[in-house]
Parts: sequence; structure tokens; C-alpha cells
Amino acid sequence: MSSGESEAGITPPAEGPSDTPAPGDDRALAALQKVSQMVAGDLDLEAVLRSSMRATETAMGAEACAILLQSPKADALDFHIVDGPKTAGLQVATVPLDDHSLAGWVARHGQPLLVPDAYVDSRFNPAYDAATGFRTRSMICTPLVVRGRRLGVIEVLNRLDGKAFDARDLALAEAVASLIAVAIHNAEEHQARLKAERLGAIGQAVAGMAHCVKNILNGLRAGCYIMDQNLARKDDAGVAGGWEIVKRNMDLLSHIVLDMLSYSRTRKPLCQPCRIGDVCQQVVDLLRPQAAERGVTLVVTGTPPDQVDVDEAGIRRCLVNLVGNAIDACSEKGEGLVEVGASAAGDDGCFTHRVKDNGVGISPEVQAQMFDPLFSTKGNKGTGLGLAVTRKIVEEHGGVVRVESAPGVGALFSLILPVKPPVPSSA
Repeated sequence: MSSGESEAGITPPAEGPSDTPAPGDDRALAALQKVSQMVAGDLDLEAVLRSSMRATETAMGAEACAILLQSPKADALDFHIVDGPKTAGLQVATVPLDDHSLAGWVARHGQPLLVPDAYVDSRFNPAYDAATGFRTRSMICTPLVVRGRRLGVIEVLNRLDGKAFDARDLALAEAVASLIAVAIHNAEEHQARLKAERLGAIGQAVAGMAHCVKNILNGLRAGCYIMDQNLARKDDAGVAGGWEIVKRNMDLLSHIVLDMLSYSRTRKPLCQPCRIGDVCQQVVDLLRPQAAERGVTLVVTGTPPDQVDVDEAGIRRCLVNLVGNAIDACSEKGEGLVEVGASAAGDDGCFTHRVKDNGVGISPEVQAQMFDPLFSTKGNKGTGLGLAVTRKIVEEHGGVVRVESAPGVGALFSLILPVKPPVPSSA
């Protein structure tokens, strides 16, 4: 008996995959169509994989399905998606790439297996059944490969009608596996492009902000020099003046670092219940001294919802960016007024943050570019990332940013956000 065969396991010929599902097999064709549509239209890898497993499980009348992906840490497979009964503990389990398990054998040899009776196949490892209480009877395991690169395997376990899987089931599993492999490849390429774009933007930002950082460092040196001189003279008032210069420049440096970190990393918002009216008041209290120095009045308006589920730190950062910009716009005009508030939730399940000012306004040309990273009208006083970060955070919440403005009439920024975070689709 060769290494590619066993008493009960059937290894298809190496020269090519099994036949595609028969034209009359409506369930198989429907499953392939559904998986194909998801692969073409969705780059959310988790959603695609989970939905693909459920479509396969339904079409094949299977009791359970699993996707195991190549482990980044070891020469092994990690259980990634497990759909079916008695799966507790499998999400953290690994399978070595050897001939002592069906999944390991398939991943190592790159060939699918059709196993009518798992417990008489010498490659079957019953330890996973023993750990979960699941009983594997018949099984299909097929590799996930794209462009010659090994990604993992899919497993389909136990027909619900009690029969063993057959060649038609194997053909469907192979077809689904090829689509899933493409989905994984597309999602990985998409994430790599996003990461490269963000890193590129950060690289440009570092170069573009060189003068800004240099000015901040000069300000810190000046503040330290004033403090040193007045410490020697024991002039407390002079020390306090130097310390104020240091604090202002430290705040500027902090804003730059936070904007760069927020824009460069992909993250899901940590949504928790909070009182959004309190967040508005906190932002106004934080920036009121800065506004007062520039002759701008800050007020809290509106009737916010009693409670919403948002990433409070992220939304606070958005408001700090918008209110800071509004203060700048008003200080150029004089007698500035900035209104900060939130409206009650509407029938669409969303509420709206509003930051309104009576400043110099924004031209249509600037509006077309102002959310682009590195675009700034403030010269070396701005990072060019504040509005880009704001839009990114809002979109991560499933919301949108809208702007109404014209030169000389001020501006209104609206952040339209769901009261409850959107629930990821699993179907």
C-alpha cells in the first residue's frame, strides 16, 4: 500500500481535480454561486470564510465544517473557522503538518481525501474527537492552494443522512475550496495594499512635517532656556512663563503623534455605552482656555441621546480635531463662536454630532481635498492628518461625515453615527 492510500481513504488521481457538480444538482450549484458572489464582492475575510462554510455545509448536507489555515508561528495548521456541534476548544487547537492526521496529510501532500470511514483510516487522529465529544464518521478534506502557495485545508464531516460522502460531494468540496483560496488571497492582497498605502502616507507625513517638528523642538528649547535662566535668578514668574511655552509645544507634539498612530493602524472601534453629551462637554472644557486666548466662545448645544455605544476615545479625538479647526477658523475672523453638540437618534437608528462655527468658511476647492491625508491649509502649523483621522474613525463606526460651508459664512461638520455598533454579517 502506497503512502497516498489507506484501507478506507480514497486519494483522487494527482493529475487533476474531480468532476464538477452535475448540472442537475441544484443545491451544489446554488452553493457555488453563493460562495462565488461572496468572493467577488467582499474583502472581509472572516465574513467570507464563515459564510462559505455555512453554504458548503448546507449544500452537502454535512453535520460540520472547518477551515484550518497555515499557522504563522509553526509548521502546523490552526483551526480558524469551525461550524457545527461540539466545537469547544478547537479554535485554539493546532494540527501538525505530518501524516498522523488527515488534515496534516492533505496540507503536506496537496491532495484531497475522500474518507468513507474515518476510524479505519490510519491517518485519522481520534484525539480531536476525544477532546470535543464529536464522532467523525465520513469525511472530506481538501487543500486550499492559490498560485502554488499552501494556505490550509477545509474539512467537511458526516453527511446528515448517515451515508458516506461520495465523489460528487468531493467535487463540490474541491470547487468551494478553490473559491475560498481565491478569497483568502484577495483579502490578504487588499490588506497588504492598505498597509502599504498607510505606511507610505506616514512616510510622506514625516517628511512633510519636518518643519513643523523642528519648530516644536525650537519652542521646547526656548521654553527650557527661559526656565533655566529664571531658575538661576530664582524668578518664579519667569519659570512659570517658560513652563507654559514647554507645555504648549508638548501638546502640539502629542497631537502629531496621536494623529499618525490613528491613521496608520487598522482597528475595530471598542464600542461601549457612554453619555455622548458628557463627551461634548469634556471636549469644550478641554479646549475652552485655547479658545479664550483667541477670542472664541465655545458652547454646548443640542439634546443628545441618553446613551450610545461608541468608542469614546475615538469620538473624543474626532471632536477635538473638529473643534480645534473651528477655533482656528474663527480666530481669523474675530468674535468667534463654536457650537458643539449632538442630536437625538432618528428613525434610522443614528444620532448626529455637530460642530458649527461662524469662521471664515471653506471654499469648494478646499472641501474637495480636505479629507486627503497630508492636505493642510495651515502651513507648518498643521499635520494634514486631523480630518483624515476623523473620517477614518467615523467610518470604522459605520458612520459618515458631512460638511456644509462656503467662504465667509462659517462651517458645519456633521458626524452621523449609529446609536448601536453595526453587527457583522455572518450569512
